[in-house]
Amino acid sequence: MSRNEIINDLQQQKTDLERIIKESERRLKTAPPGSVYTMKHGRGYQFYVREKPSDRIGTYLHTSEHEKAVALIQKKYDRQVIAEAQKQLKIINRFLDSYEPDVLKELYKSQSDIRKANIIPAEIPDEEYASEWQAFEYEHKGFAEDMPEHFTNRGERVRSKSEVLIANTLDQAGIPYRYECPIVLNGIMFYPDFTTLRISDRKTYYWEHLGMMDDPEYCCDNLQKIRIYERNGIISGVNIIYTMETSQTPLNMAVINRMIDVYFM
Repeated sequence: MSRNEIINDLQQQKTDLERIIKESERRLKTAPPGSVYTMKHGRGYQFYVREKPSDRIGTYLHTSEHEKAVALIQKKYDRQVIAEAQKQLKIINRFLDSYEPDVLKELYKSQSDIRKANIIPAEIPDEEYASEWQAFEYEHKGFAEDMPEHFTNRGERVRSKSEVLIANTLDQAGIPYRYECPIVLNGIMFYPDFTTLRISDRKTYYWEHLGMMDDPEYCCDNLQKIRIYERNGIISGVNIIYTMETSQTPLNMAVINRMIDVYFM
């Protein structure tokens, strides 16, 4: 679990605990006075209401007063829930107040250039990590001579206008990417359209754009590729993003921006 995921999970737990406390407090406002004492009787139980803590057993509740007994049992439980939930909230709040996930990155950044040159950093700052990741050299797939030429804002040649849109949007959002960086799966070389980096937790996402989904042969070929991806742990929504289009339903910026918001922001 990444640091951001830890924080998000704890924030969600805080929200859940606060909701539980609120719901328990709401029930307590309408709970009957006193507490309930439970005594085993034959194969069942008898319930007694204690009006005061000094009552040893209390007043017997008849079968017709079963709802009152249930409400008093819930009352005691709700009080226990509130006490324990408040303890957990204090623990979470103390942790979040003192947690500094970037402290080691900041420590390295604070060193002088000469010291940095002689240090093996425990953690590289995000911008340096992203720069090194982006500078990775690899051999591109190449283009057939008769293919149309499409270029991104970075001057890279890609295979379609839609890939230009994706590349430029990633670049404008500050998301590092590699175009058609090769990977080997089952001894076969694959070239995902984009290999991207979520800087916040340094997670890699592949991004495949399926641009001819109205072509049955194209669909069949890509389905086989997707199956190989899945067998090798490259799962849609987990570490690979798919966008699609046909001649009648072209890719639009809203889809690209939505993917970026969901997976990178």
